[in-house]
Amino acid sequence: MTVTIEPIPFFESNYAWLMIDEKSKNAVIVDPGDAKPILQFLKERQISLKAILITHFHSDHINGITELKNIFECKVYAPLKEADKIPDIDQTVHEGDIISLEGIGDVQVIETPGHTLGSICYYISDLKLIFTGDTLFSLGCGRLFEGTPAQMFNSLNKIAALPEDINVYCGHEYTVDNGRFALSVFPNYQPLRNRLENVKQLREQRLPTLPVLLSEEKRTNPFLLAKNITEFTDFRRGKDHFV
Repeated sequence: MTVTIEPIPFFESNYAWLMIDEKSKNAVIVDPGDAKPILQFLKERQISLKAILITHFHSDHINGITELKNIFECKVYAPLKEADKIPDIDQTVHEGDIISLEGIGDVQVIETPGHTLGSICYYISDLKLIFTGDTLFSLGCGRLFEGTPAQMFNSLNKIAALPEDINVYCGHEYTVDNGRFALSVFPNYQPLRNRLENVKQLREQRLPTLPVLLSEEKRTNPFLLAKNITEFTDFRRGKDHFV
């Protein structure tokens, strides 16, 4: 089984992630907020879309669903707790569900409330990766639009408990800005300073800073370094007002 993963950038900072089974040329897309660049990529590579995975209901993660479904016979998987806010769902999923995708493998659903109350992540152990949507970002985490600090803290700890050698694919290219805030929290932490220099160089070349190893996030992400909910809450409040 050979699976490649391609970032589909759109809007100012979003990524939809395309998993391609190179043998069959079938694919799965995660969080298609805009159908146009996805359709263009699929056409150029002569790839057929078979499934859509949704992490949460925000428009920049779901607005391409209907157009993609009108063109491809693809199945849409989305959080059970947000089913009333997401169009064209074929199957709702919740904590502990396993989605078997041909050519991709088994996808484990992990509920991670915080950014929204129904947010979920998709973990594929065979591919050593997790799609975290807007829950865990590279060097950051999502804003708390609906959930509490305690919910997000617990959700991040669930992700952090997974094998450290997995790659994290999140929904936005926020790494440089997140790194600036992280450095304000830990100004003398050399591993963080080194990482920020590396990601700045990537962005200067217009390259993605993703994916990132979970081990690297655990070493440099302030929200994973927070010792308790109180410290996490202070960090999150600080990030909300950071300029």
